[in-house]
Amino acid sequence: MPRPLRPRDEGLRAELVAMAEHPGDPRHADRLWGVLDDYEAWPGLRLVGEDGERAAWLIAQCGDAELQRRALPHVEAAVDQGDAHPSHYACLLDRVRMSEGRPQVYGSQFVVHDDQTLMPWPIDDPAAVDQRRFRVGMAPLAAQARDMEHQYRVRGVLWGQEWIA
Repeated sequence: MPRPLRPRDEGLRAELVAMAEHPGDPRHADRLWGVLDDYEAWPGLRLVGEDGERAAWLIAQCGDAELQRRALPHVEAAVDQGDAHPSHYACLLDRVRMSEGRPQVYGSQFVVHDDQTLMPWPIDDPAAVDQRRFRVGMAPLAAQARDMEHQYRVRGVLWGQEWIA
C-alpha cells in the first residue's frame, strides 16, 4: 500500500486549509495570488498535500474571474504532472468558461433560474459530457445534478454560501 505524500511545505498547507474554511474571503484570494507569484506554479499535492491542494482549488473556485483565469494554466500543468486532481482542472475550466459567457465542458457549474429551478450552465456537446467527466474522475452529470438539487432544496447552500438567483 503506497504511503500518502508528505507535504514539503507544512506551513503553507496549514495556511491554505485554514483559509478554505472561508474560501470566498477576498484576502484569501489575494494570498493565493501571492502563492502563485512566489512558486510560479500551482500549490499541488507534492508541495501541500491532498488537503492543501484541495483548499487552494476551493479558494480559486470561489475567487474572482481574474484569479480563476490566472490559476487555470497552473492547475492544468499540475494535473499533467500528476500534482493535482483532474476534476479540479475540469471544474475550474467550467467556472472560467461560465464567467466568459461560454458553454462549459464538464457540466460542473449550475445556476438558479428565475423560477427557482437549478440547471447546469449550458454545456458544449452535452451528449458526450459523461465521457469527458469519466476521464477526469467525475460522477455522471445526472448524479451531480441530484446532489446539487438536494443541497439547494434541503440545505439552501452550496460550498457554505447561500444561493443567489
